[in-house]
Amino acid sequence: MASSAPNLTTAAVHGVKWTTAATITTSLLQIGYTATMARLLSPAAFGLVALAGVILRFGSYFAQMGMEQAIIQKPDITSKDVRAAFTSSLGLSVVFAGLLLLGAPLAAGIVRQPEVVPVVRVLAVGLLLTGFNATALSLLRRRMQFRTLALLEVVSYVLSYGLLGIGLAWQGFGVWSLVGATLGQGLLLTVLSYGAVRHDLRLLFDWATYRPLVAYGSRMSAISFLEFVTGSLDTLLIGRLLGAAALGIYSRGWQLIGLPVYMLTTSVSRVVFPSFSQVQADRPRLKNVYLSSITLIAALVIPICAGAAVAAPEIVRVMLGPSWGEAVPVLRVVCAAFSLSMVTMFAGVVCDATATLTPKLWLNLGYVVLLTGLFYGLSPYGLLGVAGAVVAGEVIRTVLYLLLMRRVLAVTTAEVLGSYVPGLLAGAAVAAGIAAVRLLLPPGLVPASVLLLAEMSIGALLLLGLAVGMPPAGLRSVLRRLLARLQEGQAGTGRVELLLRAFSARLARLDGEPVPIPATAPSGVPLRPHAALLPDPETELA
Repeated sequence: MASSAPNLTTAAVHGVKWTTAATITTSLLQIGYTATMARLLSPAAFGLVALAGVILRFGSYFAQMGMEQAIIQKPDITSKDVRAAFTSSLGLSVVFAGLLLLGAPLAAGIVRQPEVVPVVRVLAVGLLLTGFNATALSLLRRRMQFRTLALLEVVSYVLSYGLLGIGLAWQGFGVWSLVGATLGQGLLLTVLSYGAVRHDLRLLFDWATYRPLVAYGSRMSAISFLEFVTGSLDTLLIGRLLGAAALGIYSRGWQLIGLPVYMLTTSVSRVVFPSFSQVQADRPRLKNVYLSSITLIAALVIPICAGAAVAAPEIVRVMLGPSWGEAVPVLRVVCAAFSLSMVTMFAGVVCDATATLTPKLWLNLGYVVLLTGLFYGLSPYGLLGVAGAVVAGEVIRTVLYLLLMRRVLAVTTAEVLGSYVPGLLAGAAVAAGIAAVRLLLPPGLVPASVLLLAEMSIGALLLLGLAVGMPPAGLRSVLRRLLARLQEGQAGTGRVELLLRAFSARLARLDGEPVPIPATAPSGVPLRPHAALLPDPETELA
């Protein structure tokens, strides 16, 4: 296993690089898309699509039966496994798409929004597309071909949302412009992903092949469904009690920070899941990767959320317009929830990779009951009450997963909390810097767009300075282990290699360690400096 570690590390880092690049690109496109569509459509249109999405996701979890995760997690797969996964995905998607077509009126009655019926029925076609593309996308993730996945994601988003969605909205199609964009992306992903993989499309009916996949996938499907329920209770409750307009305000406020952060953490988890699966038998190593992953993501997500909470009035005014002021407090509360989500995300991936599914299933079942009580207890306080329930629920779930990780990885609470420290320090600095900008340039003194640009610039400079110029000790330790892996066996003179060596030397100096003058190989290629000063990579970050 040790011999494969450098290749796994390199593949994981390149995977994160490509998925992050795709996430950043898509997030920027999403910002422009949201800003444009918010001016072309009413809040009710967004609310109807949000409700329809909840209903559709209800069927999508059962339509897959966890087969895509099963063929990623399974140590060795055969061509029969691939055929079985494709057969089940396609067959179940047909069944549940039909059930949604017939049951749309019942679902609309539950949320008290009859206008959602035709939206659900048209979007049910997307389940069929998912049945076709799920196996191809899972094989790309298993093979860690994240560059291809990134290109597919960006191209499909640009063509579907940027061109088709906005074009339809401009022509006055209203809510159907949002529907068309969703279906367009599903169709493009289906065509492009199969073109990249070309797996066997022959159906297979052999229970011996299905048995191990179903044993894992069925539990994954049940867990995913419970996570969907907890993630959708706020949408269902607001749609039922407060109406589509209030839901539109809530969903736009959530999406301003929730979508970029969710896409970032999801893109990382897509890389982490196959990586964790490959080292699932080495628990000490998996523990190191788990803690290091929290440290790296927290150092990025917490400052982003803290800065967005302070700059919420300008973000809402610039991105959505002056009529969306009610979304400001929602955005601030949601920022707090996302700052807590790293522990639960990576702990959940550890459970998936190690097949620790039964405890995870019971954890999520109890959490559904608890969160339901929180929502009904705080719903009389309106949108803020529902958002507050989300934060309280995230705190509880974080504690529950901490207890589970103590059992699975023998990790201590102090170790996990210590992984948050670099992110908390960076978040405090970014929030203080943006607050200082607001004091120097009070709202109304300059246009909101100028103020937001100044806030973003200061926040980015502070984050860059802390992460690169003067990273906290906990972050330095993780970065040095990661750099040791990336530089192992490399002595190139390219710009990237030179930058990595210079950054390694700077981190060593910050730790008070002497950095020797790089020697020169006979060929004139500078050798990697301070290699002996770095931790033994065989026992560190994978």
